[in-house]
Amino acid sequence: LDRGATGDDGLLGLGWHGPHDATLQMYSGPSSPYWASKAFVALLAPAEHPLWTAEEEPAPSEGPDSVLSIPAPGLLLQSTRADGIVRLHNHGSDHVRPHEGETAGISDPLYARLAYSTASGPTSAGNTADNHLSVRVGGSRSARVRIRPMGAGHGEGWGWAASWHVPVFPAGAPTVPGLRVESVTVARGRYELRVHRVLGAPAGARAEQTGWATDPRGEVRSRLRGLHGWEEPEEVRAPEGTAYTRWAVLPRLGADVEGTRLLVALASLTAEASSGPLAAAVSGVNVDGDTVEIAWAEDGSVTRVSFAPLQVTHSS
Repeated sequence: LDRGATGDDGLLGLGWHGPHDATLQMYSGPSSPYWASKAFVALLAPAEHPLWTAEEEPAPSEGPDSVLSIPAPGLLLQSTRADGIVRLHNHGSDHVRPHEGETAGISDPLYARLAYSTASGPTSAGNTADNHLSVRVGGSRSARVRIRPMGAGHGEGWGWAASWHVPVFPAGAPTVPGLRVESVTVARGRYELRVHRVLGAPAGARAEQTGWATDPRGEVRSRLRGLHGWEEPEEVRAPEGTAYTRWAVLPRLGADVEGTRLLVALASLTAEASSGPLAAAVSGVNVDGDTVEIAWAEDGSVTRVSFAPLQVTHSS
């Protein structure tokens, strides 16, 4: 309500913080905002229910920085106490039915992104996709439609999740024979290590990785830095904005790819005023074939990601 969810008539608008056409889905209608009424189902709990009588406990994001993997759906949850932001890294959840084929037309910003958070929203279908790895072939950028989980796990203060997908194109042939992308996210603190292995890329193909979409004037900041294989980042505008901001910007990395190519980047979404640059977070990067080792500057620990077979480890 403080952010303008209701209009002058006192009714909820079609949007998140007030009306926002770019957030809507094709089936949205005048009654859609009243899904919010489900919150009132809590009033069915009797007065003596623990919902009302139990002492309030801190939210998980109010505790220490944490990372939790949920292997069955292929999700990775990452929260930071300094800013209260919770991030969800998606390596298994889509909305493609088992019997459906894959077409770029059914790709949906609310399902297909690599990551979501409580402080940012996905960009609209008409703008550059945030948190997305695309392969550009013949001028056409690929979509991520069906997501195949490859595994997930976590340890003390860190976690990982992995998946693969077949890039699907909106123009020309829907797929390129033999082309696939394997993706791994490793989270610790506010950092997200993003490792992609592109296989079967045709000559002239180009990979692109985007980061979080944020308000350039806001407190929440998005950073993306290439560690291996990527060119220098550029800033891309999303003029239709997100549910959180009327317009947004997002960082993007690019690289020419052919055959098999390993690409490594470090991303960050934070509202912590004292956060330093991403360049200072990593003290070393070693790539040997399909294996990458990242040395962390803060404590000297090493994260190792290898493919074929997939293995992700983190050691002090």
